[in-house]
Amino acid sequence: MKAIWTFILLAIILWSPAASAEYCNVSSGGDETSCIYKINRIPKNSQITISYTQQGWSMMIVVFLKEFAMIEGDAKVKTKNGEMQSIEYISTRRDMTGGRLMEAAVYLVSEPLLHELGNAKGKVRFYLTATDAKKDVEVEVAASNFEDIDAYISETKTLLSDLFKDE
Repeated sequence: MKAIWTFILLAIILWSPAASAEYCNVSSGGDETSCIYKINRIPKNSQITISYTQQGWSMMIVVFLKEFAMIEGDAKVKTKNGEMQSIEYISTRRDMTGGRLMEAAVYLVSEPLLHELGNAKGKVRFYLTATDAKKDVEVEVAASNFEDIDAYISETKTLLSDLFKDE
């Protein structure tokens, strides 16, 4: 009888979305949950992270440069067969890490755009608006692996379901 109850308890734990979460992390107190998706096929000097906030889906694009590029303003994204789309700029954080200058720009993105990135099968390019002392320039970031974005969105909606009730 003990073995049956142990098996049932183990099954409940394993089937629990929080316990089997791949992208979401629940704090030990159970009062904080964060869901983060990191893109792993991008150029060496950049990082892309997608998360969900109370304002909606956000994408942080981090670039490491020799000097600050002052990345501010809306960005553009283009998939291999898609049209150029604009993504709304929120803010930029700047810092010095490992002898390089880091600029982490945060953008508000739509769920349909995230699905489009997942279906792009590679060849996604982001054009970040940067300001040089003499002219406006674009910082280009290529990415090629948004394959599991649908699973991330589904898991995030399951674990953060209260935030999605108003949508």
